[in-house]
Amino acid sequence: MMSFVRYAPALLILLAVAGLANENFSHYPIGVLFLLGSWEIVRNPKNILLNANAKFLLSIFACVWVPMLLSLPDAADPTRAVKTTGLYLHYLPAALYISYMLRDLIVRRIVLLGIGVIVGFWCFDSIVQLISGKNLFGYPYDGSVLKGMFYPKQRLGLVISVFAPLYLYAVSQLAARSRWAWLLLLPLFVVVSFSLKRTAWIMLAAAFITYLACFFRPSRANLRFSALSSGVFVALICVALCSVPKIRTQVTNTLGIFSSDFETADIATSHRLSLWSTGLSIVRSNWLNGIGPRGFRTVYVSYAKPDDFWILRGTTGQTHPHLMMLEVLVETGVIGLLAYGACLILLISRLWRRRLDDKAAAVCLIVGFVAWFPLNAHLAFYGSYWTNIAWVMIAVGSTSSVTPDAAASV
Repeated sequence: MMSFVRYAPALLILLAVAGLANENFSHYPIGVLFLLGSWEIVRNPKNILLNANAKFLLSIFACVWVPMLLSLPDAADPTRAVKTTGLYLHYLPAALYISYMLRDLIVRRIVLLGIGVIVGFWCFDSIVQLISGKNLFGYPYDGSVLKGMFYPKQRLGLVISVFAPLYLYAVSQLAARSRWAWLLLLPLFVVVSFSLKRTAWIMLAAAFITYLACFFRPSRANLRFSALSSGVFVALICVALCSVPKIRTQVTNTLGIFSSDFETADIATSHRLSLWSTGLSIVRSNWLNGIGPRGFRTVYVSYAKPDDFWILRGTTGQTHPHLMMLEVLVETGVIGLLAYGACLILLISRLWRRRLDDKAAAVCLIVGFVAWFPLNAHLAFYGSYWTNIAWVMIAVGSTSSVTPDAAASV
């Protein structure tokens, strides 16, 4: 029984991560973590709530949740806003429970190794799909967007990119024994490239830049190896652009964002400029506390221009603005945006300190930072799918380890 209690958090976390390949499965392990966390808070409140890690998690949570609460009086869709705000509460006990239980070094290593294996398997499975036309489970490749285990959703590149810091950390551990291990990064780049998601490319760049900023140490050997690696990387990009029309087309279209013509730039951003323009119109009328979580879809038609792409298409817009910092501003106002900025500062400050004494914890916090990167233009900030990733990884990164025996005896 003690062994089950000890390893249950690791099992639930890994199920939550693996369940991301399904539309809804990851919610169930998070729900169990919420129940276990709530019970632990009732049973053992001092140990759970009165420690530095809990204070950090409570601060991060307050930065996100309090503006949601303050937006409710002016919510465009009160029912949806109240539901979203109320359900968001379950992430706090779950995160506190993860942070407390993963003080056990063995359990935390199982979690980190397990996530690395899951991401590695997703990459391998996707490469099989790319080469053979079907993945290991029979999901087809349509010759356009690589979807892998996430078929039919186009989320493969997004999820791989957000977990890239952990994958990079695992590869760096192997590379300490053999530099050939760095070749294991190639499948990750291939998969993200063939996902044809520019938002995934941006996240992957943010992940690698943040990782290198935290851990790269200039030395003659490191600089020489970095120069060689950069040359190989640039060469691979050139080969991809020359030999893969789909990637070349996506890159060419992306360059249109620098056009002075609105329509050209709008097409280059997959018509996100229309969403952003309407979003800014909403902000001008609801600048202080916003229109409530998930309210964007409700008011879009009222603020969109008559020639808006989404209106002419016969829809009522999108569910969110597809730009994370704008979503926060629209739905929780300036109050939410300032709190969001404070949240990111807390995350960066924490991971910068942890990089010196606990590299693994810092890497998990980098995943959380990449998940909430302001320029993310994919899934919703207040949506449960993406929130699952952010809170699980921030909680794992907010653990201060003790000896395994001491952790198991609590």
